[in-house]
Amino acid sequence: MRMAEFIKQNRQDLNACINAHLYRHDGRGGRGTIPEPAPKYNDAELRLWILNDEGLYNWARSQGVRI
Repeated sequence: MRMAEFIKQNRQDLNACINAHLYRHDGRGGRGTIPEPAPKYNDAELRLWILNDEGLYNWARSQGVRI
């Protein structure tokens, strides 16, 4: 499987995993008292996260992504 296919199939879960790493779990996004929607990442950003985060890297490899 190609990286682009993996990202396309798992975009929502990838965004959720990344945001769990970056933001507090109280729903406020770590930016004070005003809730803000969590950001979504483009393919290039997701690719970089997969290459640099051990958990995402292992997940991609377990799905047959050639890295």
